[in-house]
Amino acid sequence: MTDNQTSSTPRWVRKLLIPALIGGVAGFAASAGMMEFIDSSAVGGLDLSATVAALVGMVYVVIGFGVAFGSASPQVGAKFLNVEDADELREQKKVLGMSGVAMLLWGAALVALALAAPDGPVPQGVALAVGLAGLVIGTVMSIHVYRASDELMLAVNLEGGALSYGLVFVVVGGWAMLAHLGYTAAPAPLDLLSLFYGLVLVASFVAVGRRGMLTIR
Repeated sequence: MTDNQTSSTPRWVRKLLIPALIGGVAGFAASAGMMEFIDSSAVGGLDLSATVAALVGMVYVVIGFGVAFGSASPQVGAKFLNVEDADELREQKKVLGMSGVAMLLWGAALVALALAAPDGPVPQGVALAVGLAGLVIGTVMSIHVYRASDELMLAVNLEGGALSYGLVFVVVGGWAMLAHLGYTAAPAPLDLLSLFYGLVLVASFVAVGRRGMLTIR
């Protein structure tokens, strides 16, 4: 494709449609692969809590891998990440790279816990080790990301944290209240983990969107 052809391609196609298609295909493939693995003879199926946790973990893995890979290869990453150009990725390489790896580790931790014995194929000791390592190392990396962030990213992190707290308080607290009063079943441990993961992701997207960082660039 020539430069003229590239420049004639509508910006919304290059910066919205194509990345959305790539993300959608990657997410669908990862989810379908996980579901096939769960239903295979190696696992034999999981309960709803573990299945949801495994799928939420895979979302983190896919997003984390995409961000980490895009920051490590700016020329490629600029084609599917919402950035101005490859130079912006080079400037944010450290922060985005560590953020992506942290998300990948958090996702792997949740997947390992979801696949833990006795229902899953992963021995409990291994699942505990992977889960703790993923959560701890990912959190340490996120602290480094926070310290290395510029003013805009610091504001996003703080706003995302505040929104996460509010969402967790309302959703998890509300569920706990209803369960305590006997209106619904109490959440399982994996339900709580999945909610924490999912609500933090929602809060992050809201915070990023409010700062205009989801606008096509």
